[in-house]
Amino acid sequence: MWDNGAGTTPATGQVVGNIRVLAAVPSPELGNVRDIHVYLPPSYQSSGRHYPVIYMQDGQNLFDPTTSFSGEWRVDDTLEGLGPDGVEAIVVGVPNMGSHRIDEYSPFRDPVNGGGRGDAYLDFMVSTLKPEVDRRFRTRSERTHTGIMGSSMGGLISLYAFFREPLVFGFAGVMSPALWFANGAI
Repeated sequence: MWDNGAGTTPATGQVVGNIRVLAAVPSPELGNVRDIHVYLPPSYQSSGRHYPVIYMQDGQNLFDPTTSFSGEWRVDDTLEGLGPDGVEAIVVGVPNMGSHRIDEYSPFRDPVNGGGRGDAYLDFMVSTLKPEVDRRFRTRSERTHTGIMGSSMGGLISLYAFFREPLVFGFAGVMSPALWFANGAI
């Protein structure tokens, strides 16, 4: 069930599971706002358990093919299938900001492509978003239960976050990272 507080569902009906929308989350670090998508595991409503959390970049690609700009990852389908086996986690989908994607996902400035606001983006993730998610949901907030994940530029910022914030992120999923960016500065 896709839940944005009004009980609406996407027209495609292809989203599965319990996904909440934190609407218009402000980022004082970046001077913008964005909706955050939070997938809750199958047992979330019926248990009092606390769950590990994975923060995923390009959040619009995770759950719904109608919002994806490069193909849906089917994170909801996968985790719904793994839930009965006891593999459960909260997934926080952080959508990119379109034309500002390279700026936010790059910790370094590239002479051709620009960028370089990755530290401010991570400050948003660590200082604003994670505390809000931990406050609103039953998370296991320790670093060993908190991960970050992305692909391409999202993979680059996830790798950087893993090394920059070792007290926050205990694991990282870094898929096909854009290691070429900024002449390989990483």
